[in-house]
Amino acid sequence: MAVLLAFTLITSGCAIGFNAPTNQQKPTGNGRAATVGKIEVRAAAIVVDPAKPANASFVGTIINTAEQLDTFKALQVGSSVGTTVPADIQLKTQQAAQIGYESDLTITIPVSGALKAGEFVNVRLLFENNVAIPMSLLVSNNDGVYEGVSVP
Repeated sequence: MAVLLAFTLITSGCAIGFNAPTNQQKPTGNGRAATVGKIEVRAAAIVVDPAKPANASFVGTIINTAEQLDTFKALQVGSSVGTTVPADIQLKTQQAAQIGYESDLTITIPVSGALKAGEFVNVRLLFENNVAIPMSLLVSNNDGVYEGVSVP
C-alpha cells in the first residue's frame, strides 16, 4: 500500500510540493470567473465574428448575491479598443442574468477590427452598488462552444 501511495504522489507531481507546475496553472481563458463584493461573474468571454470585424459581443452570467437590487451599468473595454459600452441590466437578488448566449440580453462592443480571436482583452464591469470588477477575457470566434453567439 505504501508503494502505491508513493507512486501516486510521484506521478501526480504532488511530491514536488507547492511549486509543482500542476499547482501553478492559471484559469483557462474560455469563460473566466470572478467574485467581487456581492457580484459573481461566470463564463465571461468576448466573442467576435471574423466575417463582421466591426463588432464583438460580451457573453457571461452575472449573479447578484446581495440583499438589494443592483444594475450592471457598463462594460469598459481596455486600451486595445478603448471604449465604454452601456449595459443598464437590472440584477435581481439571488438570480442569474445570462448575457449574450441563448439570452435576450446582449452587449455589443464596437471594435473596428481591433479584437482578434486568441488575444486577451482587459475589461471592467461597472455596477451601481458594487465595486468595479476587472477581468482579462479571452477573445474567441463565434464557433465551437460559442457557435450560438450572435455578433451584430
